[in-house]
Amino acid sequence: MRTTVDLPPALHQRVARTAAARGVSLSSMISELTALGLEQSEAEDPGAGISTSPVTGLPQLRSGRPITAGEVADFLAESE
Repeated sequence: MRTTVDLPPALHQRVARTAAARGVSLSSMISELTALGLEQSEAEDPGAGISTSPVTGLPQLRSGRPITAGEVADFLAESE
């Protein structure tokens, strides 16, 4: 399925380098890393995963703990 993903430049470079080193496409590398991340997350917390918000109808990821507005702000500041 086709989708658009916005990655911070540094992360894009890391994924692109890894894909090139393995001789696979960027798309294949992102798919593999996503699957591995989900498997690890589910192994650590079987209740973790993707669900749909009953309020917005948008997908949401469970992280196992609440994420604060401050953490989001810090992440966004680092991503710029």
